[in-house]
Amino acid sequence: MGELTHSIHTRAGFEEGESLVLRLKEKDEAAFTEAFQLYKDLIFNLSFNMLADKSEAMDITQEVFLTLYRKVHRFRGECSLKTWLYRVALNQVSNRNRWWRRRFQHRTISLSLNGTSDEKKTVDLISDLPQPDRQLLSLEVRKALREGMDQLPFEQRAAVTLRDMHGLSYQEISDVLGVHVGTVKSRIARGRNSLRELLKPYWNRGTV
Repeated sequence: MGELTHSIHTRAGFEEGESLVLRLKEKDEAAFTEAFQLYKDLIFNLSFNMLADKSEAMDITQEVFLTLYRKVHRFRGECSLKTWLYRVALNQVSNRNRWWRRRFQHRTISLSLNGTSDEKKTVDLISDLPQPDRQLLSLEVRKALREGMDQLPFEQRAAVTLRDMHGLSYQEISDVLGVHVGTVKSRIARGRNSLRELLKPYWNRGTV
């Protein structure tokens, strides 16, 4: 499948035309190649952010595009193709998540709050310390964030991931999750508050 971790920011705002969907429904191989190139990184990154397992994320990415090939005829155009693929990916992630939890398998979540106040606080917190302490604290904070994300209810984790890691608007997240914008905002607020509570010991060290 090749490297799937390339940044998708330049493509995130792409709105596919009706012609691509029509070609997909006609089983146009070139259209599937085009859709794969447009969205493979987006789907991989979402899956990896939620599960922190590269192999699982690659498997889910393949499953999502197999689903696109097999079930694109069910796509009715009520949302964008990107939104539909996000939904398929999160359904796959949710299934894997339940499977793992039934077997009490420990997981870690990769968290990178790009451009958020929490990330800036983490950078400020770490930069004021001597190099050895800074490296140690960086590991501690990252571990706390991973554990915090893992403890969040799936709905909150998905909303926080889509907002803080993928930069989706509240309306876009609403479309992906199929809930009202107010519900999206509530889930994100509760998720962020839970993470802030976990990080309080680091802020209280007097370095921020």
